[in-house]
Amino acid sequence: MLSRCQPAVNYRIGVVAYSRFSYGRKNGYVKVISDLGTDFEEMSAILFKIPSRIEKGDQFVGSALFTCLKKISWSKDPNALKVIFLVGNGDVRLGPDDVERVTERLVANKIILNTIYCTVPGERKAIHGWKKLAEMGNGKMEVMSLRNRYFDRLAGFDLQLFRALNRKFNHTYLHYGLGGYKRWKTIINEDNHIFVTNTEGYRYRSLYKISDDYQKKNHHWDLVDMYYKNPVAFMDVERKYLNDSCRKMYNEELRNYIIYKKYERKKLSAMIADMIAEKELKERAQGLVTEKTMATLDVISMRMLRELLKSKNVILPAI
Repeated sequence: MLSRCQPAVNYRIGVVAYSRFSYGRKNGYVKVISDLGTDFEEMSAILFKIPSRIEKGDQFVGSALFTCLKKISWSKDPNALKVIFLVGNGDVRLGPDDVERVTERLVANKIILNTIYCTVPGERKAIHGWKKLAEMGNGKMEVMSLRNRYFDRLAGFDLQLFRALNRKFNHTYLHYGLGGYKRWKTIINEDNHIFVTNTEGYRYRSLYKISDDYQKKNHHWDLVDMYYKNPVAFMDVERKYLNDSCRKMYNEELRNYIIYKKYERKKLSAMIADMIAEKELKERAQGLVTEKTMATLDVISMRMLRELLKSKNVILPAI
């Protein structure tokens, strides 16, 4: 959704996980999954590999926030919007780091702290600590339930056609280099993961993939994006890392194939965008467009972020 901001924004996202025994007590059961960056595909791939089962690990919120403060590469730009979304439950005061003192240091560094409390049956006292942290951190607190289920109103939208277009789009990427095939497979795997769990998220992911935030940004492993950057660089790539078809081509054949895939990608991008735009137009015409109120992490976090972006005169579309 951030790729649809008006005007466009330059944003980075990072993830810090906590309360897992496997992360080690000496680390406060905290681990930096991904520093602030724009390689969201790789970040998502790492997150999908984290087992969904709950590990017995102390919830050291103070340690988690201290890690955010010290080990995340925050922007030095005084006008940058710096935000933490703290998600979890339990007593925020556990652990070796004083959570209130850490929060004060976050505020001193102009980092806003929002808290999202995950409800647990029988546990109500701890929620006050989460509310206090949000107040101290110049942010807001929201509550969500882990039992929520997504509802995606397709309203005649041809999901299978959309998925077929997306698969063709993925095959316009021509991997090269030692890690190229792995990055290409990551695209496929991420699409499959999100399609199964959240078809609406699958559409949003497709919008991201055809946006300026993603297009022409994969020149380090994709021949098409490399061609945009340097039209002759493809001649120097090691053929053994190309797919079977490209590996056997002469330079002129390969150039023509790259150009063909370049224009095929443009065509498919337009078709994907048209399908989504048509769905949105139909929903508006039928009066079905309503802002989501379900208490799920994406809806809550984007709602919080939308309010913060208003202060920067940036409009973030509703979801």
